[in-house]
Amino acid sequence: MKDSVLNRREMKKKARRALKLNYFACIAVCFIMVFLAGEYSTTVQGISMWDMTHVADLKYSPEQKKEIVQDMVENGLTAEETNKKWQINNVDAVKKWKKTFEDFGLEGLNSKEVTFFGTTGDGSTINTLLGAFSITKSAKERLDQLTNNSFFENLPDNAILYIDGLTRSKSYKFTFVASIAAAFSENKSFKESFDIFANFLVSLLRALFVTNLLVVCECRFFMESRTYHKTKVGRLGFLFRERTLHPIKTMLIKDLYLTLWTLTIGGFFIKQYSYAMVPYILAENPNMPSKEAINLSRKMMNGHKWELFKTDCTLLGWTMLSMLSLGAVGIFFSNPYRAAIYSEYYIALRRRAKQEGIEEAEKLNDKYIDLELLRDEIQNDSEEKVFKIYIPDSSDDKSEQEKGGVQP
Repeated sequence: MKDSVLNRREMKKKARRALKLNYFACIAVCFIMVFLAGEYSTTVQGISMWDMTHVADLKYSPEQKKEIVQDMVENGLTAEETNKKWQINNVDAVKKWKKTFEDFGLEGLNSKEVTFFGTTGDGSTINTLLGAFSITKSAKERLDQLTNNSFFENLPDNAILYIDGLTRSKSYKFTFVASIAAAFSENKSFKESFDIFANFLVSLLRALFVTNLLVVCECRFFMESRTYHKTKVGRLGFLFRERTLHPIKTMLIKDLYLTLWTLTIGGFFIKQYSYAMVPYILAENPNMPSKEAINLSRKMMNGHKWELFKTDCTLLGWTMLSMLSLGAVGIFFSNPYRAAIYSEYYIALRRRAKQEGIEEAEKLNDKYIDLELLRDEIQNDSEEKVFKIYIPDSSDDKSEQEKGGVQP
């Protein structure tokens, strides 16, 4: 029998209603998450995919760029000749690398500098997003880039880059796996190995103290916004105000588990749904022990992972629209819409866990997160209160009179 708790149509209906009632705050929160936490990477990745220079920057490592430029300089090749020889399919990228070499030397071709907002330079999140809406490059020009032959000729490479950007930005675990693979794929100098390790370390610290905390805070915002329609953007910092850092530990353990599951066939894609409710659980009870929070998420998602996966599949259309609109649909609708849907799923699963008495569910103790469940509990409590009133019958009155010698 189909579980009505996870009725996709109902969840989406509630999500749209919640989004409508607090629209501007919701899009502001998701907009902030793009910059500070690297979330919703499909939005900015979809924008940057049409910038073919940026695609070439992603496709070739710093070592490969150095090799290409050195070959270009030593053999006196032009940008066009180098582009054809190395099959880069982007003359502008080659010219850009050559200019970087002339200005800064080979070291200038190293990996982009990592900052609090992601990366600097032309490929940064901020510049990519601003460039998509700049008047210097109209939407028509970018759509022309999308529909030109070179894009479709390199569609497999672009698809790989898209998936790489999506997974790499989610957390440091992908950077860790990629760094290990890169370190042992070929002979590396000490400096190159150190750079790889430093990149991983920066990604780790950023994930622990910025990304993971903000993800929990975002979950809290959308949980409150569905009930209190005037929830402010400032709620995005509730963990920092409460000065509790316990979620860092829990989110780290969750990510470590997922990292290990990436080494199995298909394990990661299953377990990411098993642990999907962990940030929501922490948003409700930040001090919940890590093991209990992760186990509770697994129990709540038991039998519902496929359902949530199908829900994600139904949102792929919005992802494509976001890409075709240069990220506008993602910014102004699909990103907050997806966050609102996940929030509705958590509330539904939370209600089910409490009603079925799932172990550790009693530690989800914020009653005002789900007012419907609170109202049902109050109603059930009042119905259980039965006042028993004893009313003696006539025979009891007669026997009492005889015992007391009272004459009728």
